[in-house]
Amino acid sequence: MANLLRAAMRLLYRTLPPKQSLQVQYAKALGRWPDLDNPKTFNEHVQAFKLAPRNPLLPLLADKVQVKEWVAERVGRDVVIPTLWTGKVLPATPPCATPFVVKANHSSGWNHFVRAVDPAEWLTLRETSKEWLATDWYPYLHEWWYNEIERLLLIEPMIGEELNDYKFFCFDGEVKVVQVDGGRFTDHRRSFYDRDWKLQPFELAHDLIDGDVPRPRHFARMIELAETLSTGFAFVRIDFYDLEAGPMFGEMTFAPGAGFERFSPDSADVMFGDWWKEAAQRTRRDDRQDLLRVAG
Repeated sequence: MANLLRAAMRLLYRTLPPKQSLQVQYAKALGRWPDLDNPKTFNEHVQAFKLAPRNPLLPLLADKVQVKEWVAERVGRDVVIPTLWTGKVLPATPPCATPFVVKANHSSGWNHFVRAVDPAEWLTLRETSKEWLATDWYPYLHEWWYNEIERLLLIEPMIGEELNDYKFFCFDGEVKVVQVDGGRFTDHRRSFYDRDWKLQPFELAHDLIDGDVPRPRHFARMIELAETLSTGFAFVRIDFYDLEAGPMFGEMTFAPGAGFERFSPDSADVMFGDWWKEAAQRTRRDDRQDLLRVAG
């Protein structure tokens, strides 16, 4: 029964016009009807962003293959995880020495860690990866940029086990907070810290990490990188890993949690929304000034 209900709801989400579909999903996830014409909370801004005029740069930045060159051109290749292989079908045998990670470039969460050569595991992964490339990235979420990416598989070296993810919430070139995710494959927990590495008094979709998280070794460098890469975007989340040799870029995300994750308390959702609104006003003002300079 639960599966039938879930399938019926997804059919409804696909059938409704985009705005109404997002409003219904938002109400189901967060228990209130969103104002997408005058967004105030962060999650409302995420939904409004999906419906806004399309920025043609987004498919490139969301593409796990193509974004690497864009990042390297701006901040240097030393922060980019190398791509060992890319293609549309995994070869009959692993093309790289283990351990490595296989990913789909047009999605979030479609990846597989290969720690040793296992013919049965590899055969299963070949079939699973075909399904990845044959599948739209949840079209009812209306994150249109994922579905405009040329779909590819990629292989990257495994850079560590159980690494913390450091996710920088950036508003037009200014890092406001960093989200730390730990235990993603065991007991996923999440905490937020400010620029001075002070624990913040709110949660987002997961319980707080037990105890204090040590400040990353290269925290200042990660802020510098995130602010360089995020300038000109009212909002983008930029993810890094903190390795002994230095920070490594993970990805750029424009709609974290698809805009359906609950903040606790709700005031944090409003605070993030205020940051987004202020940054959007700055970027619009900068765009107008650029147009005036061109016209002049």
